[in-house]
Amino acid sequence: MSKKKHPVIGQDYAPFTKEMKETHTILVPMMLPMHFHLVINVFRNHGYKMELLENTGTQIAEEGLRVVHNDTCYPAILVIGQFMDALKSGKYDPDKTALIMFQTGGGCRASNYISLIRKALKKAGYPQVPCISLSFAGLEKHPGF
Repeated sequence: MSKKKHPVIGQDYAPFTKEMKETHTILVPMMLPMHFHLVINVFRNHGYKMELLENTGTQIAEEGLRVVHNDTCYPAILVIGQFMDALKSGKYDPDKTALIMFQTGGGCRASNYISLIRKALKKAGYPQVPCISLSFAGLEKHPGF
């Protein structure tokens, strides 16, 4: 799988390709459940396989803290922990799974989550899992999205 250099931070990351639309399940973090159910349905109507994560419990924070620094903002720790918990659950094949993070192009969440998630994926042994940055500002481009 080819890797691209992130245009801002210069790190390698796995892109979401056109072929992955047919083969991959995209995991969505539980941030705004009502809103994200609507978003997921729109993407499903366009042929994407998306699933809103509903895994909860203390293990979410523990998983997040295993792969990111404890000074990271708590919402980021929870989102990353939820992704890691899902990948480790055995329910998803890491070679057929992608993650998505919705971004606005602004401060903490919009700028840092993607790089934190990618760093966590690498640390946890999942560097092949694409992390899609979805923003109206066009912060990143993925050929399959």
